[in-house]
Amino acid sequence: MSNTNEMKFDENIKKSLNLANNATAVTDATFKGLLENCFSVLTGLPEPHNVTNLYNSKPDLVKELYAALLSITAEFVRSGQKSDSIRDFLNKCGYNEAKISFYTDLYDRNREEIEGSLINVGSHLPHITDVTWKIDYIIKSSCVDASEGPLFRIGLQTEKYDSEIGGKKVELVNFTCDSQELQDLVYKLKDAVRHCQRIGSEH
Repeated sequence: MSNTNEMKFDENIKKSLNLANNATAVTDATFKGLLENCFSVLTGLPEPHNVTNLYNSKPDLVKELYAALLSITAEFVRSGQKSDSIRDFLNKCGYNEAKISFYTDLYDRNREEIEGSLINVGSHLPHITDVTWKIDYIIKSSCVDASEGPLFRIGLQTEKYDSEIGGKKVELVNFTCDSQELQDLVYKLKDAVRHCQRIGSEH
């Protein structure tokens, strides 16, 4: 399990989060409204507050803070953060105890629902969460007298959101391949990573 000290947040997001400490632009009521909207959106519900009413005289700053709150909340849930580590992170952002407690209370109440929503965002395809493997070596069989090399038995643990049970469903995918097939798989995965990195660098 990772913690907030290990996660890499963009410096711009941290600066945006610090806007909550600007009492002139972001009142306590505005901050609470933004958080309630944030957690509602991430659980798939409508925003309970009219956003334009929360912007006050500093709409750009409040919009920036709202985007940052959405971003870190999704990341906290995705990486399985606990309230204690989140408290430490928000404390380093200069948040007072009232702000921190309000955030963590909403987080604890909504974490599981947001987790389910994130799993299901954009696709019903399963996500790989763990991999196991072992090598079998066939020395001789009734069909062949000579060894044909090792066989790799790969097990993928996957999870996806199941609407019937309203939560995560874990499934196992097992397959066997020889050295050449495994090399082909690794090459294609590396190619996919390079392609994603190239796209990321262009935006």
